[in-house]
Amino acid sequence: MGFIMQEVKGINVAFTIALIAYLVNSLLFPHILTKFSIGTSTIALIFGSISAFFISDIANGGKWMISKIMPVTIIFLGFGLNLTSFFDPKIGLIGLFAIISTAISSFGICYIIGKYMNIDLATCIALGTGGAICGNSAVIAVSPGLKLKEDNVGVILAIINILGLITFLIIPVLSSFLGLTEQQAGIWAGSTIHAVPQAIAAGEAIGGEAITITTAIKLSRVSLLIILVPICFIIGNKISEGEQSPAKIGSIPYFIPGFIISSLLSTFFLPFGISEFLSTIGKYLLLPLLASVGFFITRESMRKAGGPLLFIGIIATSIMLFSSYIVIILLS
Repeated sequence: MGFIMQEVKGINVAFTIALIAYLVNSLLFPHILTKFSIGTSTIALIFGSISAFFISDIANGGKWMISKIMPVTIIFLGFGLNLTSFFDPKIGLIGLFAIISTAISSFGICYIIGKYMNIDLATCIALGTGGAICGNSAVIAVSPGLKLKEDNVGVILAIINILGLITFLIIPVLSSFLGLTEQQAGIWAGSTIHAVPQAIAAGEAIGGEAITITTAIKLSRVSLLIILVPICFIIGNKISEGEQSPAKIGSIPYFIPGFIISSLLSTFFLPFGISEFLSTIGKYLLLPLLASVGFFITRESMRKAGGPLLFIGIIATSIMLFSSYIVIILLS
């Protein structure tokens, strides 16, 4: 109970922001802005960063949330993965190659330009994961393994949300301008848009056939997390301990096997209703967690890392859009 006096204020603020973000997204966007929503988690991140400028002494509570709630959230999010979605017939050969091209583009560009600009490897991987996989959830899932600092995670999330919002807005417009079919546009949206809700919303804007394809493609990208989460832990260990100190089994944090087990249980053993209920808990826990991460998005952190990382993110996202489009056109 020693943490109560120091950290309860930040914890209360985080959960209050989570509730406000949920209400704003539920009440404002469906009724006033019917065709546009940035997502509850993005709203929580934005409100969290704003609150840090006006409310003092909330950083300790934010650190407690990140250290204690983040691992639990990652495990619950694992119940939202259905690994068979990667082999969904709706994806097809074009979708599979589009996903591969997107992942290679995101990670490759982030690594190459990041290395040239002297950005550390862990940050580049987290930024690439956010673009290649599923935005906020992916960054949150790999950050502990990569041992990223709170302010660094906050900057990466801010950039991923900006880029995700841009792709969400332009993909339906570009698809129409370029004369893509609903199937082609659905593959393009699912393979490039960062966040799951935004990808699905873009598919809905494109058309009835597109939303099904977009959802299948996007969820197949999300399923890649089961591979990336343990890989990022190994990379994080090597970065922090040196190449001569491989990761020890006993040092593996519980959320790594927990995430893998929850994903496997959801895919092969649990009824859909139970898996959905457990993953929903993870999605709700993500809201106060992202609000807490927002506490560390400061002017200083954005000044130091925001510019270079935003530049890398813009280039990586642009290459993702282009490479996926080329694959779709060549294989159609």
